[in-house]
Amino acid sequence: MARKKARVRLVDTTFRDAQQSLLGGYLRTEEIVPIAARMDAIGFAAMEAFGGATFETQLRIHQDPWEFLRKLNKATPHTPIQALIRGQNLVSKRNFADDVVELFVKHAAKCGVDVFRVFDPLNDLRNMESSISAALKAKKKVQGALSYAISPAHNLELWGSLAKGLVNMGCHEIVIKDTSGLLSPQATWELVTTLRHAVKVPVDVHSHCSSGMAPMAYMAAVEAGAEVLDVAISPLAWGASQPAAESVIAALEGGEYDTGLDLGGMWDVQHEVEELKRRHIEHLSPVADRIDASILRYHMPGFMLEEIFHELGVRNAGDRRGEVLDEANRVRKDLGYPPLVAPIRQLIATQAVYNVIGGERYATVTQELKDYLQGLYGRPPVPADHELRRLVLGREEPITIRPADLLEPQVETARQQVRKLGFEPTDDIVLIHLMFPSLAPGYARGPQPEKQDGERPTVRTAPEPAEAPRAEPAEPVAVAPSSQAAEFDVEVEGEVFKVRVSGAGLAVVAGNAAPAGGGGNAAPAPPKVTEGTVIAPMQGLIVKVPVKPGDEVKLGDVVAVLEAMKMQNDIVTTVAGKVLAVYVKEGQVVTPNQPLLNIG
Repeated sequence: MARKKARVRLVDTTFRDAQQSLLGGYLRTEEIVPIAARMDAIGFAAMEAFGGATFETQLRIHQDPWEFLRKLNKATPHTPIQALIRGQNLVSKRNFADDVVELFVKHAAKCGVDVFRVFDPLNDLRNMESSISAALKAKKKVQGALSYAISPAHNLELWGSLAKGLVNMGCHEIVIKDTSGLLSPQATWELVTTLRHAVKVPVDVHSHCSSGMAPMAYMAAVEAGAEVLDVAISPLAWGASQPAAESVIAALEGGEYDTGLDLGGMWDVQHEVEELKRRHIEHLSPVADRIDASILRYHMPGFMLEEIFHELGVRNAGDRRGEVLDEANRVRKDLGYPPLVAPIRQLIATQAVYNVIGGERYATVTQELKDYLQGLYGRPPVPADHELRRLVLGREEPITIRPADLLEPQVETARQQVRKLGFEPTDDIVLIHLMFPSLAPGYARGPQPEKQDGERPTVRTAPEPAEAPRAEPAEPVAVAPSSQAAEFDVEVEGEVFKVRVSGAGLAVVAGNAAPAGGGGNAAPAPPKVTEGTVIAPMQGLIVKVPVKPGDEVKLGDVVAVLEAMKMQNDIVTTVAGKVLAVYVKEGQVVTPNQPLLNIG
C-alpha cells in the first residue's frame, strides 16, 4: 500500500551551515538572536543553529557557544533548535571517550537543543552509536545522517543497509547529507526511493548548491517521497550553502507538496539577513559564493579543489593541478573510497599534493594518514589497500574494534585539570577544555575589557573559515636593530608565536626560532645540499626533531616532524648513517627545500 504523501517540512540552516559555508561562522550572538526570534513564527520544522565547525569559531571570536544556545532557545519557543555533531568527534576533529559524548549531548539538550543530527565521515555506525544513545536518553529527537558519496563502494544496497542500522539504533529520521553538492536528480530519486522502502521513518535531504544541482535534486527528492528539505534564507543561500527557503516555498506552493509556509511573513526577515550579510561582506568567501561546475568534473567538493589549488600555488606548482587531482582519486581508492567529508577530504588532498610534489608516492605521509590506516578514524566502506598499510604501518595491524573503545573515561580528569587551573569546573568549561584545550583558559576568564590608550596591546586572531584552507605560518621577517622594541607572545591556533615590534617593522618568531639576522642564537648556516641532506618538502613549522648530532639513524627513520596543511608530517631519512648536523630547531618555520639536517 502506498504511503500517504505528507506536507513537505523545511529545516532552516541560516545560522549554522549556511553562515558557516559562506561567512566562515563569523556571525555573533547579538546579531543572530533578534532575527531568529522573528523567524520563530515562520513555521520551520527546526532551526539548525548549533554544533559543527561554528562551535569552535564562536570560541575563536570570543563568543560563548553555550550562552548563545541558551539565548537562542529562549528566543525561539515555537521552533526546535537542531545541532549537528560528528559522532564520537562531537564538534571537534578527534574521538572522545563515551563519558564525554554523553555529557556533551546531555548538556546541549539542557541548554536548548531539541534535535540532534548525528553523522560520521566514514559512515561507520559504531562511531555514531554513543551520540545517538545519549540523545535518546535525553529524550530528544535524533536524525541519523548518511554522508553521501559517489564511488564503486557506494551502491543502493549499502545505503539501505546503513539506514536500517540507524533506525535500529533508534533514529527518528534519516538524512541524506550531501556536503559536496554531487546529488543529481536521478541519483536523488533512486536513493530516496530505496530508503523509503528500507525504513519507515521520514527521509530528509540536505544538499549544497556548489555544483548547481541542488534545486533539481530537491524536486526529485519530494517526488520520490522525501518529507524534509534543508534550506536557508536567501541572502545566505546558494553557492556552497543550501537552496533558498523562499524559492523552495514558492516552487512547491499550491501543489501536492506545498510546505504550508507563508512567503509574506518572510520578507522582513530576508531584509534583515541581507543587512547582516552586508555587515560581514569581508568574510564572504568568493570561492563559496558561486557555482563551481568543476565539482561535477572531478567529483570533489569545491573546498577540496580550492585547498589543492591553494597548496600548489604556494609551491609555485599550479601547472601540476591535473596530476594532483588524478592522484587524489588514486589516494581515495587506496584508502577504501571514504566519503569526501571533513576531515577525511583534507587528509586526501594533503597526501595527493605530497605524492606528486615529492616525486614518489607516500614517501612523506602524515600522522593523520597513519592513524586512518591504523583504524583510528573508523572502518572505511572497503578495506584500505594492503600494500599501502604494510608500507606505512610496517608489521602493525590495524585495530578492528570501535576506536573509542581504546579510550579511558575523560570527564573527571578534565574536571580536576580545570580546577587546578583555578576555574570552577562547570559543564560549560569542562567540555570546552576537553575539546579545545588551547581555547579553554581564555573562555574561562570571560570577556576581556578593552585596552585604554597607552596599555600593552592585545593581539586577537580572526578564526579561519570553517572550510577554507589554513594559511601557513609566516616566515621570519628581518628587523633592523632599534633601541625601541617591544616583544610579546601571540597565540594562533594553539601555537604561541613571539612577536617583536620595533621602529623598523615587525618580526614573527615561531617558538624558539630566532628572527632572520638575529645573531648568536640563530641556527648555523646549512652547507650545500648533498646526498645525505634531508630537506623540507614544503613550508611549515618544525614541531619535533627527535635526533641530534652523533645519533645513528637507519633508512626510513623519522628525523623531523613538520606541521603544514593542518597535518603533522614525518620527515624520514633516505640514507643510513650518523647525524652530522642539525640546522633547524623545534618551533622554527621552514621553507620548501630548506635543509633540515645532514647525515653521513
